[in-house]
Amino acid sequence: MPKQKTDGGVTNNLETSLEGFFVKKLPSLPPKAKEVIVKLTPWLVLIGVVFSLPTLLAALGLRGMMMSGWGYGYSYGYSLTWWISIASMVLMAIAIPGLFSRSMSAWRLLFYSSLVMALYYLVTFSLGSLIIGTGISMYLLFQVKSYYK
Repeated sequence: MPKQKTDGGVTNNLETSLEGFFVKKLPSLPPKAKEVIVKLTPWLVLIGVVFSLPTLLAALGLRGMMMSGWGYGYSYGYSLTWWISIASMVLMAIAIPGLFSRSMSAWRLLFYSSLVMALYYLVTFSLGSLIIGTGISMYLLFQVKSYYK
């Protein structure tokens, strides 16, 4: 059987489809606004990751120590949503150095983080966050994509 040629997989197809919608069908941001977003993004992601560090520490086994004063019922047990949010945070943390240098790989990590958060909103039935939060996130990401190489 001859091999079928693939164009990069599901995420590349999704990225292309979303780019067609968020860049070609919706109004574009002014270039100055895009530049401000690109300059602020690494700093905002860094602040977000720093404020999320307690969650990461909990994933590394410090959960019981961190919650010792909150009662026994809250000090153990992990959920799927907890792990999904940690995955998103880790993707953002890995992207930080590349965001400062405006690399396309860092942009893709933020894209994947947004997809992971969309999954989180879906699993938690946060439909407003799924539609509005993911929509705004994707709109901003695709508006500034051309600034990353």
